Amino acid sequence: MSVIRVGIVEDQAPLRKRVAEHFAFMADLQLTVSAGSGEQFLDRLEAADPAKRPHVVLMDIELPGWSGIETTRRLKAAHPDIQVLIFTIFEDDERIFDSIRAGASGYLLKDEPADAIAQALRELHAGGAPMSAVVARQVLALMRRGTAPEPTRPDDSGLTDRELDILNQLAAGKSNQDIGTALFLSPLTVKTHIANIYRKLHVSSRAEATRAALERRLVR
Repeated sequence: MSVIRVGIVEDQAPLRKRVAEHFAFMADLQLTVSAGSGEQFLDRLEAADPAKRPHVVLMDIELPGWSGIETTRRLKAAHPDIQVLIFTIFEDDERIFDSIRAGASGYLLKDEPADAIAQALRELHAGGAPMSAVVARQVLALMRRGTAPEPTRPDDSGLTDRELDILNQLAAGKSNQDIGTALFLSPLTVKTHIANIYRKLHVSSRAEATRAALERRLVR
């Protein structure tokens, strides 16, 4: 069984302890780096054995010192392969979009049950973009209202209509299987389209594709 290494950045020690205790019962999740601030987490990450560095990180937003969004930005700049799941009580528009821009690949509210948190980490590690249902609905509503950030340049992506359909599904946090079901496509076809989207947008992950889609207003 493949083990997913997990990091936690959370300033509330009791919550860090509860999450750690829950992971102790999960054979496929191993907590390797834990900290109460972004600065402390990055220091511990750099000091850790590379073989113990986390694959995924649960990141609170409200932290002493650097915010979770700033910590995510710095973490992704130094370790772009580490995936970040924002873990917070906040669901306002600005924080959601700032988290995506910073490089987070998922957004989970703290009222989710422990099993849902564990499953979100698995999905994140597998290439998904998990979001709490209320956040996913909010992101879609913002896209439909046209309140996503203004594009930084005219769209020159060259995406086909089908690729735009799939990009919208990606931005909504849908898995490859869900996309295939919604659009009546085989898993292999979905995977091929996603590879083409990454190439045309010059990105290498779902989070980067979502960020590019929001910046260029490719979502609808």
